[in-house]
Amino acid sequence: MNIAMILSGGVGKRFGAETPKQYQDLLGKPVVQYVVEATQKAKKIDKTVVVCAEEFEDWFKTSFGVDVCRGGAERNISFMNGMNYIKEHYDCKKLMVFDAMRPFVTPELIDLYMDKLDEYEVVATCQRIVDSLGCLDFHECDRSRYYILQSPEAFRFDVIYNHFDPNSPLVEAYQQLPEGTTLYKHFDFADNYKLTYHHDLDFMRMYMEHKQKKQGKNQ
Repeated sequence: MNIAMILSGGVGKRFGAETPKQYQDLLGKPVVQYVVEATQKAKKIDKTVVVCAEEFEDWFKTSFGVDVCRGGAERNISFMNGMNYIKEHYDCKKLMVFDAMRPFVTPELIDLYMDKLDEYEVVATCQRIVDSLGCLDFHECDRSRYYILQSPEAFRFDVIYNHFDPNSPLVEAYQQLPEGTTLYKHFDFADNYKLTYHHDLDFMRMYMEHKQKKQGKNQ
């Protein structure tokens, strides 16, 4: 069974609003709704599980018919809570984990990651570093040796479940896995924007409107 797990338990301290940022309006929908709908449109996802705060559980259930479980105080706790729920209720073979604040994920990307897990144990969303890179510890830094890791990420469920430590200081789950774990690095999701600050929401609105107009012209 292939399961999508959406982490939507954050309170958005840096965003500075009473309503958590993943529930802010983005062209008529809460930001997280775009993520939920993408997982439900993907051909290779059998079930969507949302990890969220208690006050949003009923909304997710009634609006989308998804499973929900309680989030934790930190991302890693929510990640573990979600996996424990999945382990208890389903025979999961492949798990894809989403950040509720990244609304530009597509069903096609999800299906691609599921296919890649036939060959690799982990699939990571990666971005190349295009700016100059500095380091506090030495003078020169070769940016070609580094890349940025982002959500979504996909795992063979038994691999991540057996090695994940919710108390680890690492927030990138792949980095908790043993050396030699096979990783596919996907560099072709350039518009994987994340809502962090208020101005990000303004940008997302403009960018999404642009994409919708462009898609309308191509139809």
